[in-house]
Amino acid sequence: MPERTVTVCDACLTATCWQGEFMCQAAIGAGTTDLPLSRLRKLNREHPDRWKVAS
Repeated sequence: MPERTVTVCDACLTATCWQGEFMCQAAIGAGTTDLPLSRLRKLNREHPDRWKVAS
């Protein structure tokens, strides 16, 4: 079974930015990317409660 992913801002790699809660400085021109939960845990940029699973 593939690892679950979370959609994040491709500039700062946080879900809260993509969701519009805490926007990074590059948010205006940034896109999105889906990252696996394991990578987000390693990055440790925000609390896992902020992650909404994309797949």
